[in-house]
Parts: sequence; structure tokens; C-alpha cells
Amino acid sequence: MKETVAVIRGESYEDPRLISRIQEGIDLLGGWREFITPGDKVLLKPNLLIGRPVERCVNTHPLIVKAVARMVMDSGGTVVIGDSPQLGSAKKVAARCGLEEVAKELGIDVVEFDPVEVKFPEGKVFKTLTVGKPLLEADKVINLPKLKTHSLTCLTLAVKNLFGCIPGARKAEWHVKTSDAGKDFLAQLFLELNDLVKPALNIVDGIMAMEGRGPGFGDPRHLGLIIMGRNALAVDRVIAEIVSVPVDLIPTLRVAKAKGYGYAELDEIEIIGEPIDAVRVKDFKLPPRTEVPSQFADSQGLPKFVFRFLKNLLTAQPQIDHSLCQECKMCAEACPLKAISPAEGGLLIDTRKCIQCLCCIEVCPYAAVEMNPGLLLRVYNWFNSHPHSGRV
Repeated sequence: MKETVAVIRGESYEDPRLISRIQEGIDLLGGWREFITPGDKVLLKPNLLIGRPVERCVNTHPLIVKAVARMVMDSGGTVVIGDSPQLGSAKKVAARCGLEEVAKELGIDVVEFDPVEVKFPEGKVFKTLTVGKPLLEADKVINLPKLKTHSLTCLTLAVKNLFGCIPGARKAEWHVKTSDAGKDFLAQLFLELNDLVKPALNIVDGIMAMEGRGPGFGDPRHLGLIIMGRNALAVDRVIAEIVSVPVDLIPTLRVAKAKGYGYAELDEIEIIGEPIDAVRVKDFKLPPRTEVPSQFADSQGLPKFVFRFLKNLLTAQPQIDHSLCQECKMCAEACPLKAISPAEGGLLIDTRKCIQCLCCIEVCPYAAVEMNPGLLLRVYNWFNSHPHSGRV
């Protein structure tokens, strides 16, 4: 059976028709009665990465959250807003990005994700997960991601947004646990979180997206779109098509396709609202590649121990631009392996410890952490950017 995804135009957040635009998509999906029962306690889960101004397009726009909250309340549900930022509390991030004002206006709470361990016997790999307590207290979860690039996962969309259901510092612990196994193993965690949380609805804020150096310091890009559906994977697959990104570049979709999760192929999805060809973007800027793809290493017959031995040559390592660094030490606080420390001349990253989780890049408020590609990665990127030389 096909999964349905609605693609709706929304030109601006200030447009008085914003609610009616979202309602248009909901109606195409069957109406709010398909998602909310009167009396339901509903958790809205936006992307609250870090406290940045709304114009930077780092977090889900507060007016999208406001519109959805009002519609859920009008449908008889009660609403709370929650997420678990990489650093700091949800309330502090909400205050800095304009969401606190929305919550106060509507009389709803921004809640913290206190950790609760949950048994998950249905998990293909992960049988126990620690998530935020409000997820267990809610009758329904509505996932409200931002359409953004991400240096680690290429794009961060509906499935990846659920990584925020894992409380605070525990996300860094997962980066450590999955570092040796690679991005696909981390993507498996995201997929299983999606299966555990089972959002009733996913509404992606793509009015002002982020391209380039995401998720914290990319460039705002107006797409004028809101994409929604019941199934997070199906929503992500449609968005990948809209911004012309191959499935193989997005770990969650790549793993979903390989392991039979479903909805990693367009022929499994019914797209309603705007047709893809009417909204497709062919020049959406992706983040710089941070590693030579494992598929390339496999195709060359490189054993995994050789790949690990050549890690610094095959991957990009974070480094600190001291002309921008203000030595706030947020990167050191976020680093799960404490690979960043003060030194003469400023903070330094110990690349021997670094697992390229890129938490330092996510939290730096000054864009002072950048990726320095290894020699073989530079060669790989050069060949792939010069079609006449033959792609590798």
C-alpha cells in the first residue's frame, strides 16, 4: 500500500494564509480527525538545535510551531512543545529563537526531555533506548523538522529530527558508540527511534530551508514549501527528490532501502498537492563531503582495517579557525571524547581522538570550526567535480 505525502506551497511565515496552507495539506491527508482525537495530549517536537535568531534558519520557525499548535488545540488536543538540544535546555533555546514567546501567547509549556529508559523488543538492533519522558506521556507526537543540510548526514529531515528525542549528552554517547561502525549504523539508530516514537504526523518546515554548511551555519534558501505525511521516511524520500539529492547520499534512506524499511523509493509513495516537477530544485547546495564513501572503499577491495589506517587521509577533520574563535569552549563541552582543549595560541582539536561526529561544528556560535579534508578525500572530490576525468 502506498504512503501519501502532501507538498504544499507556503511563501512566507508572515503570510496570514499560513494556517490555511497547512490546513490544505492536512485536508489532503484526510483531515485532523485522522491524527488527533479530542482529549489527546500532543507533543510537538520541533528542531531546536541551538539558540540562534530565526533568520539563520537553524531551528523550526516558531510561526510554524504556533500554527500547528493552534490547529491541534482547535481539534480538541492539549499541546506541549519539547526537544533536547545538544547543549543547554529546551527552554533556553526556545527563548533565544522566538519560540518561548509563542508558547506564552498560546499558554502552553516548553518541556525538558528528562531521560527514561524504554525496552524496545521490536528493534532490529537496539533493544533498549533512553528517550525523553514527555514522549511516553504524550498520546500523539507531531514531528516538526526543519529542511536543512547536515555535514554528517547530508540532510536532516523528519527521521533525523527524532535524534532529538534522546536527551542531551546521551546523543554524544551514541556518536561514540556508533563511531567505529560508521554512518549507516548511526542511521539505523535513527530509523529505530522513528519506529519507537511513531510520530502521528510529520510536517517539515521548508519555507526557508538551509543549504550548504548545515546544520548550524549553512545559508538560508527560500523554497516556499511545507511537506507533510504520516510516514517520516516517505516524507524524507520526497524531499530528497525535491532538492535533487540521490538516496545513496542520505544514510537513513540508504539504510532503509538496503534493509527493507519501505518508502525509500518514489513508486511506494503517492505525492499529492504540488507535483514534484513544479517544485524541484536542481542547484541545492550540499555540505562539503566529510569522507570517501565506504561504497567506494568496498568497490576498490579495501579491507576495513586499511580504511581505518588511512582514516586521516580519507576523511575530513575538524579544525579551529583562530581568527574567528572566541574561546567560549562550547565545542569542548559538546565533544563526547574531550578531544578539544586549551593550548598555546587557542583551542586545539586532537585528531587522534576525534571521531568526526561534528558536534563541535553544530554548537560553535561563531562558525569557527571548519572541516579540513585529507589528501585522498581531496583527490576523490576533485575527480568527482571534473566529469571529463571520470567519476570514481
